[in-house]
Amino acid sequence: MNKNTRFKFYGVLLAALVAGAAPQLFADTLLIKGAKIITLDEQGTLTVGDMLVRDGRIEQIAENLDAVTADLVIDGKGKVVTPGIIAPSSELGLTEIGAAASTNDSAISDAPLGAGFDPAVAFNPQSTLIPFNRAGGLTRAVVLPGSEEKIFAGQGFAIKLTGGYDSVTQTGLVQKVYFGESGAQLAGGSRALAYAQIEQALSQAGEYAANRAAVRRGDWRELDYSLEDLDALQPALSGEQPLLIAADRSSDILQLLALAKKFNLKLIILGAAEGWMVADALADAQVPVVIDALGNTPSAFEALGARMDNAALLHKAGVTVAISGPGYAGSHNSYLSRQGAGNAVAYGLPYEDGIKAITANVAEIFGLEGGTLAAGNLAELVVWSGDPLEVTSYAEMLLIDGQPQSLVNRSTRLRDRYLHPKAGTGHAYER
Repeated sequence: MNKNTRFKFYGVLLAALVAGAAPQLFADTLLIKGAKIITLDEQGTLTVGDMLVRDGRIEQIAENLDAVTADLVIDGKGKVVTPGIIAPSSELGLTEIGAAASTNDSAISDAPLGAGFDPAVAFNPQSTLIPFNRAGGLTRAVVLPGSEEKIFAGQGFAIKLTGGYDSVTQTGLVQKVYFGESGAQLAGGSRALAYAQIEQALSQAGEYAANRAAVRRGDWRELDYSLEDLDALQPALSGEQPLLIAADRSSDILQLLALAKKFNLKLIILGAAEGWMVADALADAQVPVVIDALGNTPSAFEALGARMDNAALLHKAGVTVAISGPGYAGSHNSYLSRQGAGNAVAYGLPYEDGIKAITANVAEIFGLEGGTLAAGNLAELVVWSGDPLEVTSYAEMLLIDGQPQSLVNRSTRLRDRYLHPKAGTGHAYER
């Protein structure tokens, strides 16, 4: 392919992206040249490097691939290539407008289900929040239920942000539970009761597993949980499914570590605002955390010890850290986790570990695809205009499963409507 054809080809690809399509990869081979490539794999970071993608898979990453020819060549000078961002905690596809109950499928009330609630069947791949977050560099996400009545919220699942009907990649990914202040309120007013309910549910799930036939025949004592909930807790008891438990206070975290040891649970702490206080205990127990790295104010009594260097202190102790979107915007604006990672780096977290906290660490904690760039992997990556941890940088190209994705969303359409009004009308609409 000559130079003119190459640029014409690239123009066709960009036009398709701008038009809002989710195009197939037009080129058999794609070469990104002269970019900073953060692989988060054995190759580390290439300050200036090239990447060759063939048929949707990464074929080579090297400092110089001048001898390689490709159908499509992208000038990466001044740009940064990273794995796609993965959200560790979101409600993407389960909620559209928080204040409109009819658009929310993440939580249930007046129902017997708790642990057995699986919201994956309600997932909407055409939610407007998906292209919006994808344009921010998000390629995958963990989607979690909420809860209005029970400390056991239900099952989380994983998605890729393609907007297709095959977007759900894993169901039954994780069991979400509330402890701390939220758990206390849901349980009846006390952390002690919330802890007792978690312990009781796990104990009865074990009792059910040992006497399943008798329980189902009605030849066993009456248990306090539905059969659906007891069945749903079996993967957590066997260690196949992580228990993601929300807790911020340091003493609450220590109680959960003891619980995990008692039942041999695969535990993940969600929140961990005071995690730095018990970082050594978390590291010794090999329990990872999902934190809001922008949470530096005591938004609740359980978070009086919140501080901006929480991620840095946890990482220094050897804890695997994942960073979620900030506060109330953590679901609708999950892509803002990169801003949180940038702040964490500013407060002492090593730069590459800041990138890992929104990519590779999330993949590792939840057992997801993506998170690294290596030869043989499906190309799941973002080409950034600059440093991805700088808020002024933006995604210029994004691939999921080796396929380029549209970066157009409702916000960009609104911008373009008024930025480029229809010729001769002086306004952005027709009467």
